[in-house]
Amino acid sequence: MDRLVDFPNLAHAQNLLEYYQMRIDADESGTHANEWLVIGMLFSPDHGKLHNQLCKAKDDLEFFNRGKRKAHYKETHFAEFKSKRDLNLAKAWIDIFLHSTSVFRCVVVDWSIYDPKYFGHAYHPPALKKRRAYKKWAEMLLQPEVAQIQNGVFYLDRLRALYGYDVVDHLEDRFCFGQDGRRRSNPRIQRFIPAQSWKDANQSLQLCDLLVGCVYQSLVPSKNKIKLATRSYLYEQLRDYGVKRSDPGFWRQYSRGVLTKHFPRFSQWFWKPTEKKGRRKKKKPR
Repeated sequence: MDRLVDFPNLAHAQNLLEYYQMRIDADESGTHANEWLVIGMLFSPDHGKLHNQLCKAKDDLEFFNRGKRKAHYKETHFAEFKSKRDLNLAKAWIDIFLHSTSVFRCVVVDWSIYDPKYFGHAYHPPALKKRRAYKKWAEMLLQPEVAQIQNGVFYLDRLRALYGYDVVDHLEDRFCFGQDGRRRSNPRIQRFIPAQSWKDANQSLQLCDLLVGCVYQSLVPSKNKIKLATRSYLYEQLRDYGVKRSDPGFWRQYSRGVLTKHFPRFSQWFWKPTEKKGRRKKKKPR
């Protein structure tokens, strides 16, 4: 059966956002790389059902933790994929995601067009400027979705606060507080929480890590056959949703404004800088 029949469920989920708490999971890949950065967000209006299905897949494959961490399940961490069991779980999770009401959005940044001078003074460390840029791109990815969210809770895989700059705190300031410094009476995203992805409660955050990892692998393929097979499986399934290719050229032909209209379940936005600061458009004469 064509998976496009799931889209009415997606529309139905959007209508229910006013009544159900939306969970938003965010993760990244490539922050410290030299080629690409991927920031992904998974929006889950029916998180309880999604969580249970992800756990059941781990139960079926006996994907249990045998290490020192106090967690029942082994973490689904794409960077550590190396076995056929990892691949089987990834395929099961991808199928669960595509049959759920969750949607995935990501922004892809080409580091070669990133200009750090717009994110701090010359004496600021490069890592601080990158974190400021990360926050800005995360804001731009989240902003178009905010109007459809009520009672949202945002989970970001725990990032170190670099040079006193905590990304989670700054996102909370942006979406929960007004320009006067006062907290809004009813912000659409109620809480911003730094989370530890390995914990059992954060299966959807691990799913976000998996999807982000696949996107990154489509840009910078590794020699790891399990990772490549996982990436291939995701994009093969996405063909039913109109995603014909995974390369940057496919996604760049769509403007940011129409991406989610064409690809409401899974979209990749390739960021590009706007007009350089200092160059103001000439006003038309009256």
